[in-house]
Parts: sequence; structure tokens; C-alpha cells
Amino acid sequence: MFLTALFCAFMQFCSYAGESYTLYDGYTINKVNVSSKRTKPELLKKYFALKEGDVFNSALYENAKNELHDLRISKKLSFSLQPREDKTIDISINAEDGYYIFPLAFATGGEKSAAGLALATGNLFKRGETIMIFGGTGKDGSMLSFMLKDGRNTFLGAAKNMNFEQRFYQGNWINNDGIFSTSDDKEDFSDPLAQIYTKEDSFYLQYSREYGPLKAFISPQYRYIRYDKDFASGNYSTVAFGLNYKKNIRSGANMGALFGYGLTDKEESLKDLPIPIYGFSAQISYENGGDWTGADFDISKLSASAQSLTELRNRHLLALQIRGESSFNSPFAAQVRAQDLLGGQGRYSRTLFGRYGAGASASFTYYLLRNNIGLLSLQPFYELAYLYDGGYRHQSGTGASISYKFWRFPFPFGLNYTYNLSDSSSQVSFVFGAKF
Repeated sequence: MFLTALFCAFMQFCSYAGESYTLYDGYTINKVNVSSKRTKPELLKKYFALKEGDVFNSALYENAKNELHDLRISKKLSFSLQPREDKTIDISINAEDGYYIFPLAFATGGEKSAAGLALATGNLFKRGETIMIFGGTGKDGSMLSFMLKDGRNTFLGAAKNMNFEQRFYQGNWINNDGIFSTSDDKEDFSDPLAQIYTKEDSFYLQYSREYGPLKAFISPQYRYIRYDKDFASGNYSTVAFGLNYKKNIRSGANMGALFGYGLTDKEESLKDLPIPIYGFSAQISYENGGDWTGADFDISKLSASAQSLTELRNRHLLALQIRGESSFNSPFAAQVRAQDLLGGQGRYSRTLFGRYGAGASASFTYYLLRNNIGLLSLQPFYELAYLYDGGYRHQSGTGASISYKFWRFPFPFGLNYTYNLSDSSSQVSFVFGAKF
């Protein structure tokens, strides 16, 4: 008994001293013990990927820990290993979890006046779930959306009303539209070929289910568009479905940060990595509409994308992305937009449209400052898209964002500068979690 206790103590010391869990690779997991304050331990145990009877693997152990960190419901989250002489091992998890309710409001003035109100809750129903409700209104319309993430299941929904002027320019250019992004194209391009007042009402739902790194989703959408001129007004309702695969891709905003939840891996995030981390994601989806969806038009769109994310040893990030779409012979409102093929880093007053296209982007996030308060980053980028509609046309842009993110606040804020290399226009935008 003394030798067994000495052996276990020695093995534990080696683990904690060097954080080298590879010593236990090949051990059989004897027991997974979970303790928590709010969430049922059985539920957290379900989220933890390693199960009793599995063969222990240090890489899978790190991934399983990250899954619990990504729930973002704990102020402290600790893990410990207890090896045994018979080549078995016990895993103990202690979660100091709780719940939060977080309201957030914002407003902007001037030409791009907009206002929004969000409400986020986490672990309110003791399931480790996240709920977000968002409503907003701007010069060009209003919207209401919700999101519920409960374990491996995610439900999304949104209702939107848009009233805006669609302006067409030579070379298949059109103005961008959005509730929080009234376009500046009239300031730089004063002579459109045509102007059409557009009203759009839409409602969509999406359900997705995760199977390890793979996610399957289905999304029905009702969409009715009316134009004030002789154009393709009518019902554009569709159903989309697809698959997404991701590995080592970071989760989204941590809405519980203001209350101290979800920061259990902050200390680890401030340390340099022993080796770079390589992340990857890929997605393919197909959208279709016609008589069977109540649409007045035959709509068909195929989309595919891939992204790589490299986190260097000093935590700087290199992101590369490619994307392709084909709308086949769908009407104008369902055709491909260059804005959807670019990397999402730039802000543009105009975009191209066409039947099909492809795009690529690259960005690098350089952390000027990393400390216990927050992160200051500079992110230069370049993005390019080609579209075809009787001929090939391209839209490309370059620029940079500088932003600061407090650990105890869910969103970064800063400034973005974008130069459109294709039409020589430029944009300076305020960044707050996303573009507005």
C-alpha cells in the first residue's frame, strides 16, 4: 500500500510539474468525477468528451477540457488526474458555475443612425445553455432575432423588414444595404444607371446539431420582396441545408464575461504556446426554392467554403479563407454577391453581383498588448472576389482594424479602414463586435 501511494504521488507530481499528460497515454479511464454548484454534474459529465472505459489520450483530454471552458458558465474550472498502479486513471472536474443575465443597448447618430437592444442569459435553466435575443432598428429597416444553444443543439431565428433604395451602377455594381450599415455610395458615385425602391419582409429559422466536430443544419426561410418598378417582385421562400466541420476554431463572444463567468482559461490564454495550433473549418450548403416552398421563382444556390486559422506560439493569428457560390439561373435577388465571398474584414459602400463566383481572403491579428485587463490588436487584411455574369469582374480590398477587447466585456471596439482597390473608394468605420 505504501509503494502504491508513493507511485501515485510521484506520478501526480510529474503531471503538475511539467503539465505533461502524455505520461498517461494508454491508461484506461476508471472514473470521471464532476462537482458543480448549479448545473447538474451528470450534464457537465455528458459534455466532457472522455468517458469511463475510454483509453486516455493527452490530446483528447485537452480538447475535452476546452469543451467545458467553452460553455463559459464558470468562474473557476479545475481538472485533476489520479493515476493508479494498474494503469487506470481517475479524472476529477470541479466547476464553480453560476448564471448571468446581461442586457446591452447601443445607438448611433447622423446619417447612419441606428439603435439596438440585446439580452443574453447563460445557464439560467441549469443546463449550461446560452440564450440571446436582439432587436434593432435603423434608417433602412428593423429586425428581431434570437439564438438558443443547448448542448449540441442550436436554434436560430430572425424576422426582418427592409425599406431601402437599390442603386445600380455600370459593371454590375450595386449599393450595399443593411439595417446598421446605410451605404455611402451616393457620396462617391453620383450617377447610378437605375434606382429602385425595395421593400423586403423575411423570416427564417435554423436548427443545427453537432456530432463531435461535424455539424448538420437545416434552415427554412420566408422572403417576400416588392419593387416600385417593373422588376421581379414576389415570393423568394427557400429551404437550405448543409454540413460544417471544424477543428480548433475558437468560440464566439463570451456574454458572461462582465460577471466573471467564462474566463476560466484566461491565465492559460496569456501564456505563449509550446507549439502553434492549427485550426480548420469547412462548410457546404445547398439552398432551393420553387413551387414546393411557395416561391414564385425557381431558386437554386450551392455554397462551399474553407478556412484555416493558425495561432502562433506568441498567440498572433493568421487566417486564410476561400469561398465559392453558384446561383445557377436564379433571379437577381437570389444571385451571388461579392460581399458574401469576401472575408468579412472590409467595409464597402458597393458590391458586385453575378450568377456565380469565388473569393479568397487573408488577415493577420497582431497583439500589440496582452495583459490581465485586455487585448489590443492590429489586424491588416486583403480580400478578393471574382464574379461571372456574361463576363468576369472582380472586387478586392485591403485595410486594417485596430481594436481593444476587455476580458470582462464580450465585444471588442475600435476602428476599421478599408480601401476598395476596384473602384478607389474608402470607408472608415467604428467597430463594436461587428460592423454597424
